[in-house]
Amino acid sequence: MHFQFDDTFDDSSIKKTSTFGVLKKIYPFLRPHRKSFSIAAVLLFLSVAGELAGPLILRMVIDTAIPNKSVRDIVFYSLLFAGTFTFAMVMSYLEVMITTKVGLSVVRDLKEKVFRHMLSLSLSFFDRNPTGKLMARVESDSERVRMLFSDVSMALLRNVAMVCGTLGIMLAADAAITKWIIILLLPVALLTVPLLKKMRKLYRRVRSAYARISGFIAEYVRSVPVLQVFGATGMASRKIHDEGQRFLNREVEAYFWEYGFWSFLGSCEILAVIVILLSGRAGVISGTVSVGTVVMFVEYTRRLFGPVVMFSETLNMVQRAAASAERLFDILATETLTPDGLLDDGDFPDEWKEIRFESLWFRYPEGKWVLKNVSFTVARSTMVALVGASGGGKSTIVSLLMRFYEPTEGRITIDGIDIREFRLSVWRSRLGLVLQNVNLFSGTLSENLTVFREGIPASTQRKALKAIEAEDILEVIPGGLDGSISEGGLNISMGQRQLINYARAILKEPEILVLDEATSSVDPGTEKRIQRSTDLIVKDRTALVVAHRLSTVTHASKILVVQYGVIAEEGTHEELLRHEGIYAGLCRLQLQGVSHA
Repeated sequence: MHFQFDDTFDDSSIKKTSTFGVLKKIYPFLRPHRKSFSIAAVLLFLSVAGELAGPLILRMVIDTAIPNKSVRDIVFYSLLFAGTFTFAMVMSYLEVMITTKVGLSVVRDLKEKVFRHMLSLSLSFFDRNPTGKLMARVESDSERVRMLFSDVSMALLRNVAMVCGTLGIMLAADAAITKWIIILLLPVALLTVPLLKKMRKLYRRVRSAYARISGFIAEYVRSVPVLQVFGATGMASRKIHDEGQRFLNREVEAYFWEYGFWSFLGSCEILAVIVILLSGRAGVISGTVSVGTVVMFVEYTRRLFGPVVMFSETLNMVQRAAASAERLFDILATETLTPDGLLDDGDFPDEWKEIRFESLWFRYPEGKWVLKNVSFTVARSTMVALVGASGGGKSTIVSLLMRFYEPTEGRITIDGIDIREFRLSVWRSRLGLVLQNVNLFSGTLSENLTVFREGIPASTQRKALKAIEAEDILEVIPGGLDGSISEGGLNISMGQRQLINYARAILKEPEILVLDEATSSVDPGTEKRIQRSTDLIVKDRTALVVAHRLSTVTHASKILVVQYGVIAEEGTHEELLRHEGIYAGLCRLQLQGVSHA
């Protein structure tokens, strides 16, 4: 028998939690399944009753059937023993099936609610919680909550029922022998608490060492060419050897304590049997205690030590499951920093004239100011470009417009109405977005173009691809619109991914089009295709373009040079060239022929 320590993460992060308080929060998820859970509890008690009946039947065989030399009684009690054993196993099987289904159902509902809530949170939440670590944390915590209902809770009930039932029968059979068993059992139970705590600590160290090995191997395998060229393969081998030795030492220590613990427990069971035989000897000789009773005590002792020892570990697992559930509820309690407004579609100005960025200040929590008193206007049906060095604040301006974040100070208005007053769905339905990083999903080309929106005809999708001269994608991907795109679009080129990204924005037919470094990841040929179609796309549409390649924005209605969080320069391409400032310097680097035009 081995303990299954499930600490995927270090428990040092688990805060002290009121188990009862957490269970109250979980109860609404359990409520639809309370009938099934109650049935499982009844089945568990029936299973325990079947197990406890076995030694009683065995005593009757030894004390009654065998002395009477009654073959009929021996056969009857043997069949009864087999029947109770079978009954207990069937009840246990049904209980496990029901509790497993209940646990999976509770966790499914909880995870769905957590996922839906995370979809509503602002990007600041994901800045603080990296997606990979967040999802791993949610999966680990959800698994513990599942075990709380499918394994741990029933194990706790089983242990309590088994110990109480066993001691009750033993006390009724012979209080004197039971007293000596309890005297032996109490110090064993108390000793297991520090031993189990030490074993949990050892296994956390084993997992930590294993994680380090996995990390090093993954890193070095990815970097084999670099290691080979720089002659560092020997260093990598030595490091893996050292980490492997560390893992081996820790695992040997953990196994030493684990097997030592179970050997100690086995010795205690043997000692208990000796105590039973010695304390029952006088009674057997005098006739006050039957041989069957002694055998029954031996059988019950075997059923007593395991539950008593595991009771401490089960309580610990309940506490860890409660702490895991609390972390999930902490996510559910997290309020978005970009809350919904109250204005609906009917309140949106149909013939709006301009978008104003009014005295915007923004910084990330405990960070420096990213934007400092930024103000400018985007007139309807014009193209405004944001240019400048990386880190100047261009993408932050776009993120505030998309309401991924909220301004620390200032506001963004459309015809004088703060965009925060609109419902998020109302505001974002007017926006189209092409990001620098392309997000494609595993699915068909059509699903990626429409972003899973239904009702967009195939002809309209083809028209969008044609608008950006990307019809060839239909031939590159087997199956055309119904062809498969792998997760992240790894089965197509970077340029093709960006074209799909661009086409999906066109399909939305937004009033306001945002392009954040839309051509930074494509080759010059693809960039020219996108540039030729951009003029057509932004016609009669408002566009805010973030660009490093100045060739894509020379025809913009207005160009804003964003540097160190402020608008350093503002004007048209020609005006900024004549100004001979920051923009002109960038042009000399990128468009050397333009400054002389």
